[in-house]
Amino acid sequence: MSKCFKLENSKYCPQFNGHYVLKRGDIKNTKDFDNTLKKYFENKDSYKNFLTDKFDCNNEQLPDFRYRSSFICNNYVVVPFTNNVNLCTNEISRDKNANEIPYCYLSCMIAVDSIEEILINNNYGCSQKKIKSNFNALKTSCQSDGIKTYKCLRGTENELKYCGYSNEFDKKSYCEHRKDITDSCCDDGYEIPDTIYSSESSSPSIIPTILFIIIVIASTILTIIFYIYKHKKTDRPKYQKQNDNEYTSTKLQYGEEGSSYSINSSENNLFYVFHEYIPKINDEIQLNIGDIVKVKKVFDDGWAYGTNISTDCEGALPLACCTEYKTCISSMVSFSIPLKPLSYRESSLITTN
Repeated sequence: MSKCFKLENSKYCPQFNGHYVLKRGDIKNTKDFDNTLKKYFENKDSYKNFLTDKFDCNNEQLPDFRYRSSFICNNYVVVPFTNNVNLCTNEISRDKNANEIPYCYLSCMIAVDSIEEILINNNYGCSQKKIKSNFNALKTSCQSDGIKTYKCLRGTENELKYCGYSNEFDKKSYCEHRKDITDSCCDDGYEIPDTIYSSESSSPSIIPTILFIIIVIASTILTIIFYIYKHKKTDRPKYQKQNDNEYTSTKLQYGEEGSSYSINSSENNLFYVFHEYIPKINDEIQLNIGDIVKVKKVFDDGWAYGTNISTDCEGALPLACCTEYKTCISSMVSFSIPLKPLSYRESSLITTN
């Protein structure tokens, strides 16, 4: 048995004809639907019954709220608390003539805001307990499936004509109390829409959200690229000229066999640090300008193993940042500067003893 019925020839909600409505309570067909809504449409003050039923408002001077007729109809066509899921999907999929045009999100939320203005006014005696339990349900009824279509129902003809109200008096009252707020429907030259349907999406546009996400992703990628570039750039020691036309570099004699050789204590194994180096791997040591290092082993990839006497730290160090200590003593101005950037560590990555 079908759990939904198709709304046809409704007396009070003709704009929603063709919609499938979930059967619940005393509502099993269109006749039941109209009978349930009759108390809200019988006369010009019937709207008060809606506020009384939902929120126990007890003041006879309750004002009307905007888009009242279309909002009440939508509130009974769309079942609240369904997380925007259409419970009549099976029936709709089998009916090519089903009406799937949703109620415009903007019109729906205007009605909710208008109701909220009434509820927060203590003069109307609405129940705070009922407000807390029922008000959010009104908002969920606005979450129609409008994102799948660019056409939605704005409201009834009178609502579009009178700024969401049903008569000229309420429209004038609305515009009079909102002179400080620009609303095109209050303008003298306001043109009443030719159709009750809008060509805009009934839900807030997701395009700005998509653009924001794209911008964030692009910014993140550019930041990463810039960081990598800067990181690589800082790996290179700064070149300094020996004179205007040439650079010089420390030249060490490596053994012909093997990838490294050890320096005897009798050899000059003291080096002066003229360029700062920050460790990149755990086995490397930091070099500060002016430090004295004692080298124990030299590798053919331009690195050495030794002790920074100034900091008492032992580990791998780049010889490109150092000059022989005797060179430093003989000339405190001209140091041997690397001709090339720090080389990649290869042979020096072998565990040293």
